[in-house]
Amino acid sequence: MDREERGEDSKGSESLQTSVDWRGRPCKPNTHGGMTAALFILGLQAFEMMAIAGVGNNLITYVFNEMHFPLSKSANTVTNFVGTVFLLSLFGGFLSDSYLGSFWTMLIFGFVELSGFILLSIQAHVAELRPPKCSSMGSPTGGCEEAKGYKAWIFYGALYLVALGSGCLKPNIISHGADQFPKHDSKQSKKLSTFFNSAYFAFCTGELLALTLLVWVQTHSGMDVGFGVSAAAMAVGLICLISGSLIYRNSPPRGSIFTPIAQVFVAAISKRKQICPSNSEMLHRSEIIDPHNPSGTTISNNVTLIHTEKFRFLDKACIKIENGGNEMRESSWRLCSVSQVEQVKILVSVVPIFACTIIFNTISAQLQTFSVQQGTSMNTNLTSNFRIPPASLQSIPYMMLIFVVPLYETAFVPLARRITGHDSGISPLKRVGIGLFIATFSMVSAAIIEHKRRNAALKLNETLSIFWIAPQFLIFGLSEMFTAVGLIEFFYKQSIQGMQSFLTAMTYCSYSFGFYLSSLLVSLVNKVTASSSGQGWLSENDLNKDRLDLFYWLLAALSLINFFNYLFWSSWYSCNPSVLPTPPRQPHELVPNLDKQNSITTSTTTAVAAALNYNSY
Repeated sequence: MDREERGEDSKGSESLQTSVDWRGRPCKPNTHGGMTAALFILGLQAFEMMAIAGVGNNLITYVFNEMHFPLSKSANTVTNFVGTVFLLSLFGGFLSDSYLGSFWTMLIFGFVELSGFILLSIQAHVAELRPPKCSSMGSPTGGCEEAKGYKAWIFYGALYLVALGSGCLKPNIISHGADQFPKHDSKQSKKLSTFFNSAYFAFCTGELLALTLLVWVQTHSGMDVGFGVSAAAMAVGLICLISGSLIYRNSPPRGSIFTPIAQVFVAAISKRKQICPSNSEMLHRSEIIDPHNPSGTTISNNVTLIHTEKFRFLDKACIKIENGGNEMRESSWRLCSVSQVEQVKILVSVVPIFACTIIFNTISAQLQTFSVQQGTSMNTNLTSNFRIPPASLQSIPYMMLIFVVPLYETAFVPLARRITGHDSGISPLKRVGIGLFIATFSMVSAAIIEHKRRNAALKLNETLSIFWIAPQFLIFGLSEMFTAVGLIEFFYKQSIQGMQSFLTAMTYCSYSFGFYLSSLLVSLVNKVTASSSGQGWLSENDLNKDRLDLFYWLLAALSLINFFNYLFWSSWYSCNPSVLPTPPRQPHELVPNLDKQNSITTSTTTAVAAALNYNSY
């Protein structure tokens, strides 16, 4: 049976062949998917973000004040927790693509996350499950007994149940929502970009509610009530997910995604002494049959990936061995198809882009740890009767983004679309580059204000208003709007059928490495800057004795270096034409479209300047 008879050349083939409803039947275009189905998923996104942010953004206060961990250990506990959440997103993406599918992965691990919230609220409520309150005199640690034994085990167990559930949930929320819009349908391309912006709007809404309502509840009613509200928000999110189950487009799992990848590397290494033919047509091109699809469609989403010239070593996996003029019959671990090899090339190609966002997320970690502690040492009085909880400072950028994100979607994107011809206004790579550039100024602002705050406290015996540190949150919030959404859109659009959740999870894995790098930097900086006469920059529990301002300057320098590193790798990157969202209309338009999509070396400088002028403070 040829490809046309199987319906693979029709624009609707993806919809009919790769997506099913809740009963496993082929989806109907007018019944399943679209923005209506995506709205239920966006509800889960908002409430889950409200729940996890309500815990994570004020966690350092709970760990420091209730668990009685030292400041540096408290900061590392938070960054390790957040890092684990995002690292586990790879596990969630793998389970979804390989075995469970997005919906069932979200449902199962949503209840795991809910159980973690409930256990946290129980520990925060029952005094016997926490260390006793600090006494004014006694131990050399200031009368504070650090949580140990079963109390620490309960805390870490609850915390990492939340991490496991949230980590496995996050990539599937994005990929399942995006699956409601057929990726290679040109009519849906603009809606897909709108969904990514809407998902970020839902994210901002959840964060804003957590940083205002939930932090207020935690401050005035106790952490136990605050954690309980997080549990309730998670329950509402799961109700949203289940409510849309009848109209979802579901991508069925397709078996292990790692086996075909491993086969390419094994085959390439075993044939490392072979010479690649000059004509790529001589490479093995038979397609990989998907065992879950009896019609014979390929794992590569009904698209035969075009051969590219990068990573030529991997092409050796496609070399056919001849014996006496006859081709030998080789196993799948010795001979792979071009499409299979190109799938691995896509994964390898996005790694440098992924790596360039790690420093960005290291900066994000500071806003949830040291910047919150900065706020506790400043004047938090808004009026004589109202104090601002330091953790609520993180709500400032989200208050701005609640208005900026819709404005970006309704005003900037249509204008940019007319200029660039790109469905998203500007390409995801350009969007990421703009965000990375802006993030540097967040740390510059943080360093300047911390130096001013420290001098005022030590030399003038004055306490600065907490609003002095608002600019670092505002600047980073703007940079996150560009980088976070751009990165998610980039990874999803590079994915092929069967790998959407896993590649989307790489976005969250970047967060993980960023937070782990923050913990490593804190320890490393303390070790390097420690002297025989004193401790390191961040080794004290008193910010007036620490040199947090110098640590912020270090991060600003690393961020600027990282931006130029990103310019190099983004100009090097080229997309396989087969996975472009909208295939080129004419063959001669292919190269210009690729250049427009992926090259940012010159145009990013102009775009950054325009963004800074448009969003000046």
